Amino acid sequence: MPNTSVQAAAEGLPITQILSRDPLTPRGRVSCDIEMAELRKMDMKELRDLRKVLYTVAEVISGFCCQPRFLTEDGKSYNAAGNVLEEICDFLGSYEQAAVNISVAAKPETSSEVEWRGWTILSFEADCSEDLAPFAVKAAEFVRDEAEARSREARRPMVAPDMEVAR
Repeated sequence: MPNTSVQAAAEGLPITQILSRDPLTPRGRVSCDIEMAELRKMDMKELRDLRKVLYTVAEVISGFCCQPRFLTEDGKSYNAAGNVLEEICDFLGSYEQAAVNISVAAKPETSSEVEWRGWTILSFEADCSEDLAPFAVKAAEFVRDEAEARSREARRPMVAPDMEVAR
């Protein structure tokens, strides 16, 4: 295989990464990503609990954003600190949406997992919903799904634990 030449940064390629670290940057991770693989590992209750916390923290940050100290002098837009808080709030909302998306895509087997899945999705829908009727329909569907899962569990034969033979 013949050697091919590769253009170097000194020859005109743009440098996409800063080679030295800003001395004021804290150690450790300095950016955040939505960890979809970690979300997929969670059970339905964990996803529900995570969603609730993300929503609550985003609401608290959103409340702070409305305070005058995070607005410009004219009060019509965020100042620099307010913009940072808004970005954090947006990230939390995206993480929350990802947790809900994982729940929507899930196919839980047990009635308890079906119930937690329902709570995760319904609590998100309740926070976003403007009309009661479509929300009530979704709630009824989740109640039906849970009842079907409980019915399947009740019909499964009970397997007795292995018994040791007495000698």
